[in-house]
Amino acid sequence: MAKDPVFSKSRYLEGLQCPKLLWMRCNAKEEFPLVDEAMQALFDQGHQVTELARTLFPGGIEIEGVTDYDAIIRRTQDLLPERVPLFEAAIRVKNLFARPDVLFPNKDGSWDIFEVKSSGKAKDVNLHDIAFQTVCYEKSGLRIRRAHLVLVDGDYVRSGKIDAKALFKIEDVTKLIRPLCKQVEVHVDCMIRIRDQKACPEVKIGPQCSAPYECPLHYLCWNHIPEDSPFIYSGIRKDKAFGFINEGFLKAADVPVERLSSATHQIVRACHAGKKIHIDLKAIKGLLKSLEFPLYLIDFETIKAAIPLYENTRPFQQVPFQFSLHILEDWSKKPVHHAFLAEGKEDPRPEFLKKLRSLIGSKGDILAFNMKFESGCLKDSAEAFPEYRDWIQEIEPRFVDLMVPFRRFDYYDPKQMGSYSIKAIYPALVGGSYKNLEISDGGQATREYGRVTFTEGVSEEEKRAIYDGLLEYCKLDTQAMIDVLKVLKKAGG
Repeated sequence: MAKDPVFSKSRYLEGLQCPKLLWMRCNAKEEFPLVDEAMQALFDQGHQVTELARTLFPGGIEIEGVTDYDAIIRRTQDLLPERVPLFEAAIRVKNLFARPDVLFPNKDGSWDIFEVKSSGKAKDVNLHDIAFQTVCYEKSGLRIRRAHLVLVDGDYVRSGKIDAKALFKIEDVTKLIRPLCKQVEVHVDCMIRIRDQKACPEVKIGPQCSAPYECPLHYLCWNHIPEDSPFIYSGIRKDKAFGFINEGFLKAADVPVERLSSATHQIVRACHAGKKIHIDLKAIKGLLKSLEFPLYLIDFETIKAAIPLYENTRPFQQVPFQFSLHILEDWSKKPVHHAFLAEGKEDPRPEFLKKLRSLIGSKGDILAFNMKFESGCLKDSAEAFPEYRDWIQEIEPRFVDLMVPFRRFDYYDPKQMGSYSIKAIYPALVGGSYKNLEISDGGQATREYGRVTFTEGVSEEEKRAIYDGLLEYCKLDTQAMIDVLKVLKKAGG
């Protein structure tokens, strides 16, 4: 059984997360699914952030190559005496192999490590990452003075060309990693023994399945867990849910009712045990009676980026590029649909806000599903376009969150499987589906819009196909809200 020639930080972090994950990665690579579009988008964003961060270290040289370990190690050794910043410098000592984003020379002959992350906050896994690299470099004979994380400053606001010095914040994490460095070799020795054993270690499912990263083997380790497991209990602590599973309560309805202290959990259990729908008629009737027509049902699609795409935006800010709006004058009337989709690289918000304001009248409730998202997008937009601030403040009290009755479990259908997202409620209550759409979820909408809008060489035909798919998807979100409302109206009399 061929083993990897080096033990890298990727294997180290996998070993810290789960010994089974490490063993499978080294001995059964064929079991791992291909990288999906969502994960690839994160990788691509990370590469973009790293490329920009390198501009903070002028005169740096990149050590190119991936699989030819000997070549990139020799290239690194050749460049170390030149005392210039090195990008992806490769060092191997015994079985350890590391390539930090930036190895920076100090005047006293020592080196600093800089690791770039496309996030705004240091995480524990980042510290273990740098600790491993530090140990590898120091074992090779280099003197590491300090270790740093290069993070994205979420308070940065783009004004003109991207200012890399202002976009990034550098945190000295030397003191934080030194205790972790003492553990690295012990951990590695244990991990190599696990890697080299003949049989895959048995590991029960647990919090490690999703922390610090979602495990790609989830499909394999969780295939015995039914869809209606205790995890469908909204807001349940993970340790409590895993405890139920380990006791043999694989289904939500298997959990003894006296073990559930939450009223909403008891509602869910009763619905699944009795295969029945729960309806709080008083609450539903109260909601319906409170609605003021005309109803404006809205849904936004947004794009966000670690490196701000538009003037007056922050890293990771949700910038709306599309809306769907259904206007329902009365229960007896057919809703009228309006849509907006920005086409082109220009900031979409001026036209977005202009058209939305022209369509929303001075009276009537504005319904959204998880309204804090749409409301938050409008408030953020007002910071950049203050001429809309008064209007946004005026309509804010008119917002009604259609998620609320489902989040409170005033209405619950077992087919929701504990979820109160529109993607679960629409099929459960109405029988509708997003599955046949070319674009079927918000993450895909964001990725595809960004891809065809900002990637060079995309044909007009492909752009049109994606834009059409976006319009169809966003329209269904607001139509689904109308259909769900009608189910509630029927239930509430």
